[in-house]
Amino acid sequence: MKYILILLFSIAVLFAQNKQQIINSGDYFYGTGASFDAREARDQALSELTEQIAVRVSKSFEHKIEESAKGLDDGVRSILRTHSAATLKNVRSIKHPLPDGRIEVFCYLSKNEVSKVFNERKKLIAEMACKAGESEETGNFANALKLYYFSMLLLNSLPDQNVIYNSVNYTVILPAEINRIIAGLRFELLEDKRISDKEREITVKMRYNDRPVSTLDFTFWDGSNQVSVSGRDGLAAFQLFGGSAKFKKLQLNIKYAYYNARKEYNVVAELWPVVNKPVFKATKILDLSKKTKPVAVHNVNKQTAGNWNIKLKYEGDFKSVHKATQSTTQFLNILQKGDKNLVRSAYRNDPFLRDKILNYMDYNHPKVLYKTINAQINKTKSGYELRKIRVLNNYASMNKQSTEYLVLDFSDKGNLIDINTAITKGLYEEFVKQSEFAGDWQRRQQIIKFIEKYRTAYLTRDIQTVDLMFAEDALILIGRKIKRKKLPDNAVQYQKMGAEPDYEYLKLTKENYLKRQRAVFKSQKDIFLDFGSFDIIKKNNSKNVYGVEMRQNYSSTTYSDEGYLFLLIDFSDRDPLIYVRAWQPNEWDDSTLVRTANFRIYK
Repeated sequence: MKYILILLFSIAVLFAQNKQQIINSGDYFYGTGASFDAREARDQALSELTEQIAVRVSKSFEHKIEESAKGLDDGVRSILRTHSAATLKNVRSIKHPLPDGRIEVFCYLSKNEVSKVFNERKKLIAEMACKAGESEETGNFANALKLYYFSMLLLNSLPDQNVIYNSVNYTVILPAEINRIIAGLRFELLEDKRISDKEREITVKMRYNDRPVSTLDFTFWDGSNQVSVSGRDGLAAFQLFGGSAKFKKLQLNIKYAYYNARKEYNVVAELWPVVNKPVFKATKILDLSKKTKPVAVHNVNKQTAGNWNIKLKYEGDFKSVHKATQSTTQFLNILQKGDKNLVRSAYRNDPFLRDKILNYMDYNHPKVLYKTINAQINKTKSGYELRKIRVLNNYASMNKQSTEYLVLDFSDKGNLIDINTAITKGLYEEFVKQSEFAGDWQRRQQIIKFIEKYRTAYLTRDIQTVDLMFAEDALILIGRKIKRKKLPDNAVQYQKMGAEPDYEYLKLTKENYLKRQRAVFKSQKDIFLDFGSFDIIKKNNSKNVYGVEMRQNYSSTTYSDEGYLFLLIDFSDRDPLIYVRAWQPNEWDDSTLVRTANFRIYK
């Protein structure tokens, strides 16, 4: 016992000496914490250390912090906490046991290292701006504007007057990029349907420098509420009700701030109430007094059935085109009438399709926008698909209207067997272009169809399909359905690289995610899901294996988030086999994301 007390005393003396030397040097920021849990003690020490940094840099944040009752000092502390939680990597610590059983932790950081802390944030700004530029290249201006704006919020979490990284001045570049996009966007009134004195349906063209916009969000004030509109593939449709049906002009406000998406990135959510948020002039006036011209369509095969004028393009010998046209007409009539009894009667022999259509109508309130259907018929592995029927989905509790395109799947005989919401035209054409180089269109087409099924599962609240898509066992894509398959042990091995999570963490995250998703499906009035990015990666060292890397944007009546979804798919057998689905919520840094290269396949 005597020797233990002497040892503890010696450690305490050495700890005190080292601690005092560091303090006296004047070269460090430092802090001390004490707790029965060493992690809690370290957190206390980091908080005290951060306080010292805050005093030093406080003056630099005077014009970057939102005015509030808390004042400048509290605002600076809040900002620095967003750095210290993730980027105080070079903090060193000395631990020392106290007589009462607690652990004392002394943390210190060289004052020369503080600039490195802020460099981590600069790197994040650069990465986010790069992703914004990539989104803009594909016409996804909704995601581009959001990421540019989020990058600007991150700028205001740095003390620098000019934030420069790799010789790029982001303080100058980022607002210029947002202003450039807004200036180049154009809205043109395409169609104005006056359904009644109190209901009006507007369709506008969306273009940027004479090319169609793939995705764009904007809002308008209808006299009572701010209405949010999502446009796709160069077109946006929305409805005016009540007094707004008589408007002669409409102010469209291009969306760039995305308050509802702030929780997609933890650091943005933490900074949102603290830092100044820039404001841009993003309004466009739409003249509703102009007369619109009929929409011109050009197609090959024209068949009129009932009230629908269906025009189809297709290659090869599709013998069942007449039956597919009849099936399409039947579906459109039912969808337009919104009569659920008609759905139950027409599809009584196909419970899968019946329930999917009923849920799609229940949760998305679709309206077909044109009586003329100008669509493409493509051969698929399980039959044929018709791309694409334009509809307007309405989410009242979110004051949101979204232009969507439906893909109808048919058997070889022309019978309707499935419906899904389509990816954007820009993404689809990009994957077609990639397949021309790689010679693998059939596989890429199957991936596209899987992702479209995945998105539709959320829009129809099909928890069984979502559960299958996130199951631990491998999945087989068979036509319109997905089935489980047990994989042999060690058939697929995961290799962690750098900051990526352990695979056990991913499994646990999926369990938690599905548990929450079941509750959300039951409790939320409206749910909307879309993709911020979507890449198909061929695995070079494994023939017929592809990785799908995508960022998912999710919003509902009371909640929104973002996650990163990874799929590993093998096309060696008759039906595609999904080996892995990895889900990571709210991850941004590329170094932390699970990718195709993490996996090795042994078969």
